[in-house]
Amino acid sequence: MNNQKVRKLVLSALMAALVYVATSIIQIPSPVNGYVNLGDCFVLLSGWLLGPWYGAAAAGIGSMLVDLLSGYGHYVPGTLIIKGVDALAAALIFRAMGRSKTALLVSGTVGEIIMMVGYFFYASLILGKGLAAAASIPGNIVQGIAGVAIGMALAMVLQKTKSSVIRGFNMQQ
Repeated sequence: MNNQKVRKLVLSALMAALVYVATSIIQIPSPVNGYVNLGDCFVLLSGWLLGPWYGAAAAGIGSMLVDLLSGYGHYVPGTLIIKGVDALAAALIFRAMGRSKTALLVSGTVGEIIMMVGYFFYASLILGKGLAAAASIPGNIVQGIAGVAIGMALAMVLQKTKSSVIRGFNMQQ
């Protein structure tokens, strides 16, 4: 395994851990089964920094572990897929748009729309909540807006620091 693959694997594990911590530590209870959290900024950052596949894995696994370990086991499969696709889409759009600040905003917004729609359909169809699942949309909107805003801020700070930790994952490459 070459040095670049090892770095990417280690950074993926770090991002999954950051997703887990940001999701599980900062939780604002929602009046409808669940909570609003700041994990989405790291879900997006995973996609932007790691690219579509490693980013999707880090985002999905980190988010899924929170559900698994905090009593939301019925959300585990949905969260793994939804958060993974969130980061995947954000990474692909970010690359396609040239890795600019506008690309961060557009790709983050699309990723968070995927999250909102994904959780609505998962709760509605898979968990059998029907239209009552729409009650979680306002909380997911707040979570999505915070995720995009904070994720963009973190991405720009990381870009300016030119940290050796993210060397090779520079967003302007």
